[in-house]
Amino acid sequence: MSAEPRSREARPSIGRRYSVPVLRRSRWLVVGVAAVAVLGACSGGGGGSSTGGGSNGGGSTATGNPNGILRYGYDFAAMSTSFDPGKSSGDCDAISIQPIYDTLVHRDAGGNLLPGLATSWDLAPPTLTFHLRPNVTFSDGEPFDATAVKAGLEHNEKNTTYSDMALIKAIDVVDPLTVKITYGDNTVVQLLYSFTAREGMIVAPNALKTAATHPVGAGPFMFSSYTPGSVLSIRTNPTYWDKGRYKFGGIDFTQVGTGPPAVTALKAGSVDMVRFEAESYESLKADPSVGVAVQSSGAYLQFQFRFKPPFDNLLVRQAVNFAVDRNQINTVVNDGQGEVASQPFLKSNPSYNPAIAGLYSFNPTKAHQLLVQSGLPLPIKIEMVIPGGNITNMERQGAILQQELNAVGFNVSIKRILGSDIEAGYYLSGEGNAFAAEKLGEVYSPNLLWGSYGKDQFVAIWSEGERQDITDLMKQALSTGDLSVANKLDQQAAAITMNQALEVPIAFAPQFMAYNNATVGGVVHGQTNICDAPDLTGVIMKK
Repeated sequence: MSAEPRSREARPSIGRRYSVPVLRRSRWLVVGVAAVAVLGACSGGGGGSSTGGGSNGGGSTATGNPNGILRYGYDFAAMSTSFDPGKSSGDCDAISIQPIYDTLVHRDAGGNLLPGLATSWDLAPPTLTFHLRPNVTFSDGEPFDATAVKAGLEHNEKNTTYSDMALIKAIDVVDPLTVKITYGDNTVVQLLYSFTAREGMIVAPNALKTAATHPVGAGPFMFSSYTPGSVLSIRTNPTYWDKGRYKFGGIDFTQVGTGPPAVTALKAGSVDMVRFEAESYESLKADPSVGVAVQSSGAYLQFQFRFKPPFDNLLVRQAVNFAVDRNQINTVVNDGQGEVASQPFLKSNPSYNPAIAGLYSFNPTKAHQLLVQSGLPLPIKIEMVIPGGNITNMERQGAILQQELNAVGFNVSIKRILGSDIEAGYYLSGEGNAFAAEKLGEVYSPNLLWGSYGKDQFVAIWSEGERQDITDLMKQALSTGDLSVANKLDQQAAAITMNQALEVPIAFAPQFMAYNNATVGGVVHGQTNICDAPDLTGVIMKK
């Protein structure tokens, strides 16, 4: 799901210790397993709706069982081989390690930044200064102070998948509770948002060499045990700074397959909570023993071009946009629960541009006419890559796209590449000339189009889609601390994206969570993004 950088010849050395291109990591759901998660320590709020299941039941008290263990269905194929944020290679690793480490900055379901292990921050591009929470310790008893944070950030900085950290020039201890970061340019605001994720997870100083297998952090839970590919157990951290935030004793991340296997495991009582795909929504919603939570998200189904023949031709790209029946895909893939997309931003996102909302309708006749006008011989061959591994929603989307594109004058073949091989297969090796998958949303909106079309960004490089016009707009957006200004710049970039038919946004994918009413109560939320997780602070265990 995360695709990361190539080195470019004659690139200058960037950063203080290592040479790495300044590339925004690709954020794609390329394995369906990538979306089982726990936002745990980082989310101050919650989102989505919960149906089924009350606050109490089964003889539980109003606060539930404080020693109860939540068995959370999780597909370990979504996780890299390290619990160390300095060595983590995928966005969805945060699902299991965030509750262990916590983060410097929290965010709520609306994307608003909140105090975390840092109580406040001063943003004065190109510097970012954190004021740390006092009297915090790691779970091994070490003090969580500026010296530890500096060491932890320098440790994470070596992880080349954290492209936002590549421009850090200096990390300085100002006083025991103050850390100052000096950035290489004025886009440091994106780094602030990144610190709500793995970049902002700090490893305890004594665990820096062993965190890959025995993580130690300052989060609400601490590592207990791990049986590879089977169960990861974490238990309450008695020294956590926000005692009482979680009302149960721990989490057992338990192996389940994505899709129907996850639902089967829930109904069999093997797990208490699991993320599920849209295909199971109706049946689970009708089951009185199961509670369902649904959360809208910025993750969206998308058809991505490689800007080589035939997709270097604007008319061909426009034809694809007119050939796709977004409503049908939303109905089939999202069970009609998603929002049909006209652009890369949700209607509720301040970066949404209403001026381009009606640019492309489903019009197969017009799509065919545009292909004829392109002058290219028909049918035009497309090798469309989709995530492999029998991922139902991706298979369904791929089949519909193939049928609809073939109907207007394309000849589409489907190539399946496993999620772990997308970086090497589709991007680096150039297999296929289009990619249909589900793209992760961004916490900070300007990063979305910056990552896709900005100069020196991974996807833009390997799709041959770097654009100076979008680069200029997004650099301005990433250099301002004024969100209203950034949103207007996003709108301009979105207009370029859609007027030039640079991609085909299809539908925003809601995130679904199901839980066993007999064991789980309280308030359950859906995920806010594919690799984020629901806020579990309202959950109680009835047993």
